[in-house]
Amino acid sequence: MVTFLGYPKCSTCRKAKAWLAEQGVSFDERDIVARPLTAEELRALLRAAGVTAEELVNPKGTRYRELELRGKELTPDQWEDLLTREGKLYRRPILWTDAEVVIGFDPERWRRALGV
Repeated sequence: MVTFLGYPKCSTCRKAKAWLAEQGVSFDERDIVARPLTAEELRALLRAAGVTAEELVNPKGTRYRELELRGKELTPDQWEDLLTREGKLYRRPILWTDAEVVIGFDPERWRRALGV
């Protein structure tokens, strides 16, 4: 199964989604802003990606700045809590397959992950 996690207003997400269509890859799509991951889903994603919740956060994003997170020391649980409520905090898009998770759009890494 292939899951595409993104935000419809994100230009990189739109580009990645078009790339998937060009490759003929069928996928389930989830708008992580409208429907952020649950705590259980987030933990599964973090395990599969081998990253921490803090590493999944986009420090260059508008929402990160709005929440004034720069320089704040948060616990892993606090980062996870934020991500379950604030879908705009994610680095995106995210490709989640049965075998791996790729954060950010890199066509070569996506090609390898998908075997296309």
